[in-house]
Amino acid sequence: MPRTIEIVRILCGVLVVTSGLMNLGLFGFEPPIAESGGRQFQIAMQEAGYFLPIITAVFLVAGASIILNRFGALGSLLLAPVSANILLFHAVLGGGQVTLAIVFSVINLYCIWYYRNAYKPLFKPRT
Repeated sequence: MPRTIEIVRILCGVLVVTSGLMNLGLFGFEPPIAESGGRQFQIAMQEAGYFLPIITAVFLVAGASIILNRFGALGSLLLAPVSANILLFHAVLGGGQVTLAIVFSVINLYCIWYYRNAYKPLFKPRT
C-alpha cells in the first residue's frame, strides 16, 4: 500500500472516529446549531431521535474499519452519502465551516478512488 494512501486513510479514519466520539458527547462537545436555514434541518434531525445515533454508529464503524484497514473499501463507501450530506449542508444551507466539509469530502473521495477495484463487481451484470 503506498504511503500516501496510508496517511490519507488514517487521517480520514481518525477524523471520522473523533467526530463519532464527539457526537456521543465524550469530549464535552455539543454540535453548534446553525444560525441560517440549516437550523431547521438540524433541529428536525435531532428531534427525529434515530438519525444522529445511526450517523454516530456509521462514523464509529466506518472510521474503525478505515483505520484498521479491515473492510476499508466498505467503510469509505458507507461514508460517501454522509460526506455528501455534510458538504451540501454547509454549502447550500450555510452551516459555515465549508472548508472542513470540502477537505473531508476530498479525503473520502480519494479513499474511494483508491479502493475502486473493490467496487468493480458491483457494476458487472449477472448472467
